[in-house]
Amino acid sequence: MAALFVVGLGAASFWMSWKSGPTTDVQAEGDGHGESAEPDVPAEASLGDLVIQLRNEGEALAALPEGAAREAAGQALIGNARSVGDQAMAQQRADITARIGHVLIEAGEVQFAEAFLQRSVGVLKPAQHGKDAMYPLAQLRRVRGQALEAASLYERAIDIEPTLPAEFVGLSDLYLAAGRMGPARAAVQRGLTRHGESTDLAVQGAKVALLDGKAPDAVTQLRAILTSQTDHFGAQLVHVEALLATGALDEATREAEGLRDDLPEEPWGWVFGGAALRARGQMDEGDAMLSRAAELAGDCACTHEERLTIAWAAEIPESKQVLPRSRKETTTPVSLIPPKAAPAAGQGGGAGE
Repeated sequence: MAALFVVGLGAASFWMSWKSGPTTDVQAEGDGHGESAEPDVPAEASLGDLVIQLRNEGEALAALPEGAAREAAGQALIGNARSVGDQAMAQQRADITARIGHVLIEAGEVQFAEAFLQRSVGVLKPAQHGKDAMYPLAQLRRVRGQALEAASLYERAIDIEPTLPAEFVGLSDLYLAAGRMGPARAAVQRGLTRHGESTDLAVQGAKVALLDGKAPDAVTQLRAILTSQTDHFGAQLVHVEALLATGALDEATREAEGLRDDLPEEPWGWVFGGAALRARGQMDEGDAMLSRAAELAGDCACTHEERLTIAWAAEIPESKQVLPRSRKETTTPVSLIPPKAAPAAGQGGGAGE
């Protein structure tokens, strides 16, 4: 198994698809394959250890302000990532190259991350060595406004067995981003054919129904899911959006408050709380919540979905019902927070067939 772009940690896994990605290798968080030696890596520093060191470097880099020190730290990270990546490719470890890609993306070194992941997919053929690196590469294609190219990568990954529900969820989301409602719906059905018991796919089906103008049906489906899985984060988020669409502003407000209580450092509860306030005509209060959400989301490719949702909420007028956020994205990358600056709005248009 490998690590899929749509599979995250715990209850948040479904909605955090663009933060972590699907996983197809059970050792994605570990290091070696069996007992075989890794000749290019010193005994005291396994590939897993080296990736952890890279992650620490990336976190330190992301905290630096713009300037010479940040540029030097970025170049150092790129050099070290290239070195560890070469070792991983020599040992045919696509799971490790995918993890390196994630580190680079989260550190903001997007250009090198894309080139590195493209090289990994070229050198380590996914059918032979695992499809892990295809998911962060698809993430970057989407963030650059190339949702159909990203979907093509997912289609290629799905052709390689075994598959996971998260792959079909991610594929459906990419078709929504490209404005292709029909293929997005079909991706869910294809996934359910193989993974009929998947809750994540059921939630994705409810999301597609919501975007297809069937908000009451979506609410019904999501309530059924949340009755048995009260902490399913993806279901909670789509549920709040569906409540806003049906005009249940009081209930949506309570649900958003619960999200803030449970996950105060995640932007989602702040986004939907701000959306509900704006719909009530409380624009200043709503915008204050959205500012907090933008702060928490930052300007990383890994928070692409969050930033698009903030941009949507910032445009909500006073109304009894809130139109769901269109998932269709523009061909121009969206950046809400330029380095060390305030939020700036932007999002795509409606989803079609």
